[in-house]
Amino acid sequence: PVEIQTVVERNAETYALLQRDDIEAVNAAGAAALSWVVRENGAELTARGELFDPAAARRLTDRSLAWLARHGDLLDARAAAGKVRHCHGDLHLRNVVLLDGRPTLFDAIEFNDAIACIDVVYDLAFLLMDLDHRGLRPFANLVLNRYLQQRDEAEALALLPLFLSARAAVRAKVAASLEAVAEPQDEKAKRRREAVAYFERALGYLAPAPPRLVAVGGLSGTGKTTLARALAPDLGAAPGALHLRSDLLRKQLAGLPELERLPPAAYTPEASDAVYAALARQAAAALASGQAVVVDAVFARPDERAAIERVAQQTGVPFTGLWLEADPQVMAARVTERRGDASDATAAVVERQLTYDLGAIDWHRVEAGRPADDLAVHARRLLDDSF
Repeated sequence: PVEIQTVVERNAETYALLQRDDIEAVNAAGAAALSWVVRENGAELTARGELFDPAAARRLTDRSLAWLARHGDLLDARAAAGKVRHCHGDLHLRNVVLLDGRPTLFDAIEFNDAIACIDVVYDLAFLLMDLDHRGLRPFANLVLNRYLQQRDEAEALALLPLFLSARAAVRAKVAASLEAVAEPQDEKAKRRREAVAYFERALGYLAPAPPRLVAVGGLSGTGKTTLARALAPDLGAAPGALHLRSDLLRKQLAGLPELERLPPAAYTPEASDAVYAALARQAAAALASGQAVVVDAVFARPDERAAIERVAQQTGVPFTGLWLEADPQVMAARVTERRGDASDATAAVVERQLTYDLGAIDWHRVEAGRPADDLAVHARRLLDDSF
């Protein structure tokens, strides 16, 4: 529902505001601090051999430490750059309340700096993991993408599997502790199932699906953003693909809020070239970090389509291009009815785009006048067939 989506987006925006650049960082070691978490998790999980297979618990620790060894320099670099701060520390859904229509965080960790003084994306990962664990991956994906639209943190995507795994392992420990004292037996069994589920999720995050690049093109009003947002949670590593949207990036490059209409100068060929170049750079960086990417833009010119395909070739990942088409009246009606959206397209823009020479289009051509849910089902089939 739109109302829930709005609340989820505001939650991400609230957290992004809490991590603004003028907040003082703390002097804490990045890799060393997380190594302590991983080892502590491993020791406590292994000690509960009646709940968790000791060999699997050791495997979780070994995989976590191996991931940490590969990315420890990045953790330390983020700490040096001020990305380790006194955070919430316990940012799961039970510690978020809707107050006066806005998500409000409460019950932060105040008693242990080792738990609270952490990488800001590790803090956010608790919320992402909790949403994912509760079967709400689309909202986890929305939170991640909304946060990354507000904060320049995309380099942390390489750390996300480790962050999510560590958070799930923490919840497995907590559930195991509650199981040990739970009464009656049905409550004890519930806690046991919860602990095992979190433990299995912790292992799963460290075996992420491989990255891929999906481009969604089409003229204004064909439903590119709606489809890209629907596809992103199912692509690649949890909680899904990075969603890059040309409308938002154009506003960011212009230094304007996303709902402020851009002047004509922002739509010159030179300005558009800069937008598509930035899309390609950001997509390449995310793919190199192991995260899938879905890019949504018009891609009206053959060279724009070729450029995004080259990103996949250069990073060695599979590519799928989807070209959306719809009746011109449907397209014009959609852009006219938009409210609170980053797109500046109008019915006049649609009319002008219809005169473009699009050249040869070898992407999957998709009839997009159908309901959004039906379109998403059809597009997922195309992606499954092309992977």
